[in-house]
Amino acid sequence: MSLKQINQLHFFITGFGLIFFGVFILVAQLKVLSMMAILIILAFLLDGLSQWFQFFIQKKQEKRLLLDGLIKIILGTISYYNSDLPIDILFMAFGGYTFVKGFAKLMNYTSYRDNQIPMRLPILITSLFLMLAGISLLFSPMLSNQQMMLIFSLYFIFYGLGNLGSGIASLFTSPTADRFKRKIRITLPVFIEAFIPRMVLHETNELLKPQDKQEEEFPLMQQKIEEQPDLEIFIHVTEKGFGSVGHMDLYFEGELISYGNYDESSYHFFDSMGDGVLVAADKEQYIPFCIAHNKKTLFGFGLKLTEEQILGIREKVQALKQTCYPWKSALQLAEEQHLPIDLAEYPDYASCLYHATGCDLFKFKQGRFKSYFVLTTNCVLLADHLIGPSGIDLLTINGILTPGTYLNFLRREFKREDSNVISYHIYN
Repeated sequence: MSLKQINQLHFFITGFGLIFFGVFILVAQLKVLSMMAILIILAFLLDGLSQWFQFFIQKKQEKRLLLDGLIKIILGTISYYNSDLPIDILFMAFGGYTFVKGFAKLMNYTSYRDNQIPMRLPILITSLFLMLAGISLLFSPMLSNQQMMLIFSLYFIFYGLGNLGSGIASLFTSPTADRFKRKIRITLPVFIEAFIPRMVLHETNELLKPQDKQEEEFPLMQQKIEEQPDLEIFIHVTEKGFGSVGHMDLYFEGELISYGNYDESSYHFFDSMGDGVLVAADKEQYIPFCIAHNKKTLFGFGLKLTEEQILGIREKVQALKQTCYPWKSALQLAEEQHLPIDLAEYPDYASCLYHATGCDLFKFKQGRFKSYFVLTTNCVLLADHLIGPSGIDLLTINGILTPGTYLNFLRREFKREDSNVISYHIYN
């Protein structure tokens, strides 16, 4: 069974499973409530005990593990003696997530509307449903248990339907699937998705510790075959902060391709939105800049492609650039005007990147990438646009929406002997 078939099977099984779970919540409301309370208590206690276990077996004992474990055990104990508390917290936290998710989709719809992107009505409908459900759950103490469980069950039913839609779309050829993709996309709650990048980041830090044994087992560069990759994917990792795994680039046919919110003059909505900027840079200059300027660790994965896949990506890159026009950073404009240059006066990211790499910068005339939004139209969506429709079965792009899950997936693929991920390089 190919990876594409496994991915299709995953969508159908999870789709039907989530719909069944949503219906089960709807039918057996009180039973599910009691089960959730038990699961929450067990989750707190087991997580706390596991962190204590890690603390005592590690050579270099970290007090953070001891403190985190203590806090979770206390929360589990409080939850046990206050059985109503975890349910209220669960629904309110879930409601907050759902509202934010709906609001992000509303911003995405606004961007699509401004740029005249077709088929945007389902995004608006989904956003309104999520925002309404989120507001309802935020006020869960004012609702009855039956009303809360109804909203909760509808979420899982919609999520299951979204997975079934993705499974059906994956059965079609690429042009047809492209028309199907992202009409309605409801992902797992962020508190579930967040576990993947957290685990990867923890392992990353362990790999980079200066211990002889680890350096022997995990060298900074590994390659399965003595061939140059046709495509490289770079995942940027920071050591601290909410965005532990926060950016993604592509390197194809001698060009580093990056996309982001790089025009500070266009920032709005707490700097999360702005004009989308495409970067074309030299890899050998770009990577040292990212390490020095952003204090990041970069993970590079090399992929070996077929001629058909190479042609597909090449056509996508060319088509993308046809929708762009050259844009210049503040530093580049000052240079062209022959003004006295003091680099301290040009601290914006685009100017720093241009100074370090001499990169070419572009903005978009039209299309969904004209406007950047951190939660939707971001670097991962651009990678999805360039790679996903090209028929590359080894990258299950449908459902991979964050750099963190990309990193986790590519690391697993590299360990498989029969995958096309042939190299793994850590830049630090």
